[in-house]
Amino acid sequence: MKPQDADDDAAIGLVLSGDTQAYRIIVERYGPRMIAFCAMRLGSQDEARDLAQEVFLRAFSALKGFKRGESFSSWLFAIAANRIRTKFGVFASTQAKVDAVAIEEAVREPRDPSDEAIRSIQAAELRLAVASLPPELRNPVEYYYFAGLSVAQTAKLLGLSEEAVKTRLFRARAKLKAALEKRQPNKSLPGIKP
Repeated sequence: MKPQDADDDAAIGLVLSGDTQAYRIIVERYGPRMIAFCAMRLGSQDEARDLAQEVFLRAFSALKGFKRGESFSSWLFAIAANRIRTKFGVFASTQAKVDAVAIEEAVREPRDPSDEAIRSIQAAELRLAVASLPPELRNPVEYYYFAGLSVAQTAKLLGLSEEAVKTRLFRARAKLKAALEKRQPNKSLPGIKP
């Protein structure tokens, strides 16, 4: 058992024995990753925070059914993925999600406007590129990179072998690289220095 799994198991044990305040440990440990995972899928920080809260409440209610010794993070992010599918079904266009994130990022008080603008554009382009991947490539990327699950956890969650997950991540990175390179400005244009 990995140290984090042991920590999760200890916190779960406390919660199941009646110390419901121990659940805060789990929320603090997974909260930022859960919000990032939900935001990647929903395109809105507000919806992501709301959904993350709902996922933690559902997980708390279902904690007695969790098989101790299994990966809690895989179980938790599976709840999130299922909740996203059932609650939101088919999302509005990918562009609408990207626009919502870009607007939210633009409203934040920037430290350096030019750096923030570049980061915002890059983040929107990455989200758009990830959203355009076929589900068999997008799901491993979201679980591995955005939810922070390991290859083994991602494989178990998706019902794949670890080798299949690694292959899909490799293929997804190649597609993302190609998609992002297409979006780069044409350096042969006047005013753009190579």
